[in-house]
Amino acid sequence: MVTIGPQFKMPRRPEIDELLGKVRYMEQKAVNWLIFNGDRKPEQDKPKKSKLATVHANYLQLTKFRLSALVVVTTALGYLLALRNPLSSVIGHWSLTLFGAFCVVAAANAFNQVWERDADALMGRTANRPLPAKRMAVAEALFAAIIMAIVGLVVLIAVTCWFTAALAVFALALYVLAYTPLKRKTEFCTLIGAIAGAIPPVMGWTAVRNELSMEAALLFAVQFLWQFPHFWAIAWMYRDDYQRAGFRMLPVAGDERAVARQTFYYTLSLVTLSAYPALMGMVKPVYLLGAAALGMGLLGAAFRFGQHPTCAHAKKLMLTADAYLPALLMLWFVCRSLSA
Repeated sequence: MVTIGPQFKMPRRPEIDELLGKVRYMEQKAVNWLIFNGDRKPEQDKPKKSKLATVHANYLQLTKFRLSALVVVTTALGYLLALRNPLSSVIGHWSLTLFGAFCVVAAANAFNQVWERDADALMGRTANRPLPAKRMAVAEALFAAIIMAIVGLVVLIAVTCWFTAALAVFALALYVLAYTPLKRKTEFCTLIGAIAGAIPPVMGWTAVRNELSMEAALLFAVQFLWQFPHFWAIAWMYRDDYQRAGFRMLPVAGDERAVARQTFYYTLSLVTLSAYPALMGMVKPVYLLGAAALGMGLLGAAFRFGQHPTCAHAKKLMLTADAYLPALLMLWFVCRSLSA
């Protein structure tokens, strides 16, 4: 028998699966980079950072500064909605309340990254965070998280009330000790995380009133529902990353139609609930016009994502949701001020 040329050996099925997995991983990394970095200059064109600048950037990443700031904005608006006096008369109290809340939220994010550092190393989106990238020691990150939590709680106890501090402790514990470990166990982790994430505006309210009310419950409900389209949009963009790390962030095992449908239903519930302040006479009816305009924009983004669940539409939904929440709460505050 004559053999012409080198013999070709067909790779086994596990080898093919491994190769396809590597290809998908590289493809997802490329998509992630294009989504968030496509308009940035190449790294070699950027000046090298000083050591101080690097440390500063590491701590911004460790605390997820932009997300923490967005959460504290809702605390600020919850405070303003509860306020009966001019802000100028309590500006120091308001500022310290927000500082304490920010420290607690930043601590929660830092504890989360300490816990998930090994999983973060597996995902293209998070592999460059300080801990998986080895730019920060685990002991340093853990120490920083503990200090931020202590400082935040001490400030809240000193300048607000025990009720507000207790809410902060509950939210911190729920996020770190329940939501974080459940991400690898059940898709209902988002529900637990949404409860923790809905507490900050209530903290702002209780810092002023030291009590709960219908308006405080409404603040909680609005922020609770908002988190589903926000986080499911993120989870959809990075579903391959999350699957690789073993995170179960999407409902119904990530089924495309089910995710799109539930995202739209939660968005519709949020927009419907946003009309409640006007319907209950908390604000003037003109509030409904602004709330409807904001709601139509968010519903439109959720509908387009449902029709075409691509990374681009998921990103638009996420950005629209990020703008929607503070805009709605600010509208609520302005219209309530006009009604006073």
